[in-house]
Amino acid sequence: MQPPIDDTLARQLLQRCAARDESALVELHRLLARRIHAFAWQRLRNDEGAQTVVVDTLHEVWKSAARFRGESLVTTWVLGIARYKSLEQGRQQAADAGDTDDIDEHVDTLAADVDDGEATLSRWQEAQQVRLCLQQLSAAHRECMQLVYYEGLGLADVALVQQVPEGTVKTRLFHARRQMRSCVEGAWGATSPAGADRG
Repeated sequence: MQPPIDDTLARQLLQRCAARDESALVELHRLLARRIHAFAWQRLRNDEGAQTVVVDTLHEVWKSAARFRGESLVTTWVLGIARYKSLEQGRQQAADAGDTDDIDEHVDTLAADVDDGEATLSRWQEAQQVRLCLQQLSAAHRECMQLVYYEGLGLADVALVQQVPEGTVKTRLFHARRQMRSCVEGAWGATSPAGADRG
């Protein structure tokens, strides 16, 4: 999970953006760009598209800063904009090149203190399996999981980003967790020595 954004700082930067302080936009970019990129990449699976979403989102934030009403976390508001921009970018990508769903290899860096080759390989395989299972989720379920577990948002904030009732978020999260558990356990059951003995 990503560390939480300092919401007080983010609000101050938004106020400065509303007053057309361009240095505040630079600071806001430093604060939020990686979050937006990771969020967009999960939907688009395309680095160039995700970068475009970062630019488009922060441009919209700059234009709309004065309209932020303060009813949610700044991160929630910004990711709501990023979600809309990701949908636009996805439609543009589909129109430009057909339905190309490039899956880049974004493997998490393993802990530096792991020096056992077998343990390293095992962790890498587990991470790869989790990624494969995530890709089997619907876009809405995958986004819900990312917002809760990667962004650390509460259910009410996820509901705001996804523009659905909180009950829908709970349902999506329940089904996503169940599908992930089934997928991961199924994969490891089939590849473990015990699973192989059963066959």
